[in-house]
Amino acid sequence: MGGLALGIASLGWCWENFMPAGGLFQLAGAGIASVLLLSLLFKFIHAPQLLRQDLAHPVVGSVVPTMAMALMVVSKAISLFSLPLALTVWLSAIALHLVFLASFVWHRARDFRLHHMVPSWFVPPVGIIVAAVSFPGGSLLWLAQSLIAFGLGCYLLMLPVMIYRLVFASEVPDQAKPTLAILAAPASLGLAGYLTVVQQPSFLLVGLLAGIAVLMTSVIYLFFLRLMRLPFSPAYAAFTFPLVIGATALYKLAVQLGAWGLGAEYVAQVHALADFELLVAALVVGFVAWKYLHHYLIAHLVRH
Repeated sequence: MGGLALGIASLGWCWENFMPAGGLFQLAGAGIASVLLLSLLFKFIHAPQLLRQDLAHPVVGSVVPTMAMALMVVSKAISLFSLPLALTVWLSAIALHLVFLASFVWHRARDFRLHHMVPSWFVPPVGIIVAAVSFPGGSLLWLAQSLIAFGLGCYLLMLPVMIYRLVFASEVPDQAKPTLAILAAPASLGLAGYLTVVQQPSFLLVGLLAGIAVLMTSVIYLFFLRLMRLPFSPAYAAFTFPLVIGATALYKLAVQLGAWGLGAEYVAQVHALADFELLVAALVVGFVAWKYLHHYLIAHLVRH
């Protein structure tokens, strides 16, 4: 549900690029995400042992940080009316993410198995880049820039190992297969964060990240036809944020290409591709949200 909250909050924010509404879509997405995050907070207050169990799990433990990432996106919406409050929430979300990251590293270092690796392992070290994308403003730009440098460095180190694992180790279990969609996220997230907090971005690095981002998103589109036939599981949330951040990165890329003075036709093509990715992302987020709602309604009916 943390992943779904992240996807919904990010979708509301990204939708402002397609249909500007003065922040209304952004606030709506953040509001829905906040309700989901509060439900998770109540769950873990009521049963803290469940959080400990989740953190120790090789797959679930890797997606727990999505709660902190969703809170970062919510902080960006808060900045529309209060920068001090937004910075407080943003810093709290970063601290929470770092705690989850430390817990993940500790648990996995104690019991490392190559076949335990799944694409969601990118979330704890690379997902911190959401802090750069959602930087509310102010004097802490250096922190956002440090976090994106850390996240991109982790992605550079982990990508070859992850590819080796997916090619040569045992097949990813069915219940974890939806996490394959997360492969589309790191390059797009890195590109979006880099263009957000770096005033004079490198043309070479932008081109490299953009190429990987579009390629990985295209591959995930091909996976979808098979992944969507898998029985519903909470891992379906992995379908949401990677597609939304792909569209977000392309919108930022279109703006940067315009700033670099590239031809208007190229900027328009990138913007059109971003529109397409956003519409696909909106359909997928809506589908996953409906599957979650249906799952909980059925569970409620069965209990009563």
